[in-house]
Amino acid sequence: MPNQTAQGIAASSGPYAQVRTGTVVEATANSATVVVGGTSFQAAFISPYEPASGHLVAIIRQDATWLILGRIAGAGDNLVTNGSFESGVNGGPADGWTHYEISGNTVSVIQASPLAVAETNVLSVITGGGGTASCYDYSNPIAVTAGDQFTLSAYVGAQQGPSSPAAVNAALYALWFANDTNLYPTTSSADTLVAAVTDVSTAPPFTPLSGTVTAPVSGAMRVALRSTPNQDSSLLWDLIIAREVA
Repeated sequence: MPNQTAQGIAASSGPYAQVRTGTVVEATANSATVVVGGTSFQAAFISPYEPASGHLVAIIRQDATWLILGRIAGAGDNLVTNGSFESGVNGGPADGWTHYEISGNTVSVIQASPLAVAETNVLSVITGGGGTASCYDYSNPIAVTAGDQFTLSAYVGAQQGPSSPAAVNAALYALWFANDTNLYPTTSSADTLVAAVTDVSTAPPFTPLSGTVTAPVSGAMRVALRSTPNQDSSLLWDLIIAREVA
């Protein structure tokens, strides 16, 4: 039996209704754009619910029609500031994010892209020189108490250069700090790997990364995107979300 990816399941048709969980990435008074498994589409919604970017929603599909049933209770708001990289100067750093070199030389900048999962921008991570390099781009501090649980998610895709495609890797991490002013590498506990992907696929589609973490200490958490680009390829990040588990 062939393997059905999330994108394939979301795109398949059938005689029965499908219920899925998705994230609202754009909304107007009359419609909303929802992402499910890396695929975005327009969806209607039931009044008086008013969709907003970042909402986790339950949606139902019958053939080509998608309908938002409502926001999933207890999911909470997205705690990551500028998670879609819409704030900041194009070609410059993203507001609310900090860049840290792990090895080599990398550059992370906002880039307008028609491939964006949410709205119009992505965070593009490239090497500043030849060879492979590695870096963190991490978010605003999020206050935590030891034992708090959070769901983290992100979308990542690769962009190949003019030469032969070369593998690039990506990972989603949670970083822990004693307070909201300390910066990496002044952490209070070991970095927590949430999800990782090797040989990131060329976008589209984007690859979703997600998982749940438990705060090992009290203080602050920052959501970190670990990128390993090379001289032939870059990484594109979008729609970074952190929600406290109710």
